[in-house]
Amino acid sequence: MTTGAEQGEIAEVGSPVLVPADPVDTVAPWRWMTMVIAVATLFLGVFNAHAIAAWFDELPPSRHTEPLRAPIATWAVTTARLGLDAPRAVVRTQWEKAQAARFGTERPGEDGGAR
Repeated sequence: MTTGAEQGEIAEVGSPVLVPADPVDTVAPWRWMTMVIAVATLFLGVFNAHAIAAWFDELPPSRHTEPLRAPIATWAVTTARLGLDAPRAVVRTQWEKAQAARFGTERPGEDGGAR
């Protein structure tokens, strides 16, 4: 509903029905966010263990990382043995095929520019 349209001004009046504001729930958003992060972490831990192990192998050795090296490697091998890394392996294979694709007379290592 607007007023003053005849003078060229438009002002929003609002609803003619008094509707109480929704109470702000401060717990549900945190609970929802926590669940999303937990599910994403679990999903990546199960289906992307290879990437986690590769990242961990790049960390410098320390008294904090060395005790975790064997369990992380075991987890990556276990998920691979169970076939849980199959989607990642398929995508990786396709990516390597795309990288190996050659066009025309170019050779591996060349920039592929016209001469």
